[in-house]
Amino acid sequence: MREMKTEEQKANLALNVREHDEKRIVLSSTPRRVFLQINAACNADCVFCSKGYDYPTFSFDDYLKAVGPRLNRVLSQAEELILTGSGEFLGLPDAERILAYFNREFPHVDKYIATNASHARPRVWELITGGESRYTLQLSLHSADPESHKAMMRYGAWEQVQRNIRFLAERRKVMGNPRLKAMFVMTTLNAELLPEFVRWAAGVGVDEVIAGYFYIYESQQKYLSLYFKQGLANRVIDEARKTADELGVTLRLPPKFGGSPPGWVKPSSCPEPWHQIMINADGRVLPCDVYGDFDESLAGRSFDEVWNGPGYRAVRCSLRAGAGCLETCPRQNAAAVNDWSAHVIHRRKDPAQIVKERHEALRKP
Repeated sequence: MREMKTEEQKANLALNVREHDEKRIVLSSTPRRVFLQINAACNADCVFCSKGYDYPTFSFDDYLKAVGPRLNRVLSQAEELILTGSGEFLGLPDAERILAYFNREFPHVDKYIATNASHARPRVWELITGGESRYTLQLSLHSADPESHKAMMRYGAWEQVQRNIRFLAERRKVMGNPRLKAMFVMTTLNAELLPEFVRWAAGVGVDEVIAGYFYIYESQQKYLSLYFKQGLANRVIDEARKTADELGVTLRLPPKFGGSPPGWVKPSSCPEPWHQIMINADGRVLPCDVYGDFDESLAGRSFDEVWNGPGYRAVRCSLRAGAGCLETCPRQNAAAVNDWSAHVIHRRKDPAQIVKERHEALRKP
């Protein structure tokens, strides 16, 4: 039987909600959601991927020596731990060891993993579907048939993915675990297939379908953006909503282009800099996965020095004033979808990575 929330955890979550509601700048609570970026090589090559940037492969041993000890208290008080980064975490040689560790050390904390669900590793699925922890799997598929799946992800694993999803769905019936969310990143290549994806999800019996626009990380990806095909985007969103309502599928959709949704009111703030921290294995920190440059790191500093450091304080101050990243975030601010900058992520490369790429380029014939 999975453990329920601890008293310490419940107290921290309640305090975190209160401090967000009061828009405190310096927090006594720790984040309710910890996003640990477990970067890995990927067996897919998705057309919309951000992996062109510097993402060192996650080392579990390095994590246990460096960042991990400073996160134990924070993790024990969190509501959710997200184990996802660039690439396919479940393909790491240490994936089973990592899952077993977090199951054992933090059984009361919900776990969330984004995966392409392609790996034929029974022990990985057993660790996720067992009773030791509560898991939610975001199944990154973006397609409802083998052809579009191969076109979007540029590998041929459709049948293996379907076998794994059927296994997960059957285990959920017995164990009540994991929750399954089917992810559809909308691009100019696959947007018209979204209603069919909803039908596929209804047949499989996933808990929720999530659709969203992809973010441009590199200039050559811009042709994939539905910003240039807004009529198409709006049409398929309407069709997908109608299909989901007919089939009883829970569907989360991005905002349509054009005017604001009926009854929409701009939010006063974004909760993520109060509720979440995103941490790379080397200690680098971001407030969320779509934030741009952010000069904060746990390297040589305590968690509290970062969580209430100048970077987080500045973000909270700007959001409290209704400004900052909220202006161009379509995830929190539906009107921002009409702003081109809301579809582009700007991050500086690590200087060492730039030097490495230059040297590699010079060695090419």
